[in-house]
Amino acid sequence: MGIRHEWFQTEQYVTVTIFAKGVTADQVEINIEEKKLAATVKVDANTDYTIDIVLQHPVKPETSDYKILKTKVEIKLVKATAVRWSSLESKEDNEERNVRTAVDWNKLEAQLKKEEEEEKPEGDAALNQLFQKIYADGSDETKRAMIKSFQESGGTVLSTNWSEIGNKKTEVKPPDGMEYKTWDQ
Repeated sequence: MGIRHEWFQTEQYVTVTIFAKGVTADQVEINIEEKKLAATVKVDANTDYTIDIVLQHPVKPETSDYKILKTKVEIKLVKATAVRWSSLESKEDNEERNVRTAVDWNKLEAQLKKEEEEEKPEGDAALNQLFQKIYADGSDETKRAMIKSFQESGGTVLSTNWSEIGNKKTEVKPPDGMEYKTWDQ
């Protein structure tokens, strides 16, 4: 869902509009202070759209309000003084926010790899990770053996021994209590 925000003003109000379709009241959190606006819209379980702005001029939080409509969230800020705003955000705060810090991508990558290695999956995820590690660390013969045995057996056999698998067809070995049937049976 593409969410964005815009703002406009009249002599008495500044209106901030967050364009988000189908948002309900429990997905929206708005906090209006005299010089600050904080708004969060929960897009889904893992994603939030957040606005955290130091306002250019003061507003009256006690009389400011917001509405949740079908296609947008409309935040109506009551101006403390009837002045024309040149921008929504305070220029001093913008300058502080726009200072970029250098990111050491190699260090970040190393940190992420370390976190992935420390993460201990369970169940099927652990087994899958083990097979991926064996495949990634294996020789070309090991990789060939794994691919050939898995494909020829219909996914019931996974071998890393090329000398055993390379010169014969891998037989299907269904799990205990199950039997193998061909497609036309």
